Amino acid sequence: MPITSAAKKALKVSKKKYSRNRHFLALLKESTKALESLINAEKKDVKKITEALSVVYSRIDTLEKKNVIHKNNAARKKSAYAKLVKTITQ
Repeated sequence: MPITSAAKKALKVSKKKYSRNRHFLALLKESTKALESLINAEKKDVKKITEALSVVYSRIDTLEKKNVIHKNNAARKKSAYAKLVKTITQ
């Protein structure tokens, strides 16, 4: 347990950041699962896949902007999903 008032505040801020980061990561996971389910579906709808990809890109960019994930991690994720969608749409 924190003893000083500064340590108490730091703990409070840390918990709030942790909660916020978990929320945004859960949103990313949800959108990536939706994209992967569209990709793995029997009947592939290219329009829905590209829309889902743009949602995933948006979530990744948001996480990068809020410093939840590193910019290289974001670029790697975006590249991997773009490559996956490119193989499906061609």
